[in-house]
Amino acid sequence: MRTPVGVGAMRMVARNDVAHLAALVEPVDAAALGIDISASRPPADLADVHRLGEAGRIRGEVLIVP
Repeated sequence: MRTPVGVGAMRMVARNDVAHLAALVEPVDAAALGIDISASRPPADLADVHRLGEAGRIRGEVLIVP
């Protein structure tokens, strides 16, 4: 099977490493790392949020909350 031109694939592997996860969470817990959350939206708005992101019209992160 040939891969269509302009289409690529990448294999990603996530590790279940408790120590690594703790090291990632540490700066968040210490308030040394900030996350710019620009809005929170319900899951029903996910398609709209995706379209806005593709159009470059979102600054910061959008938190999807139930």
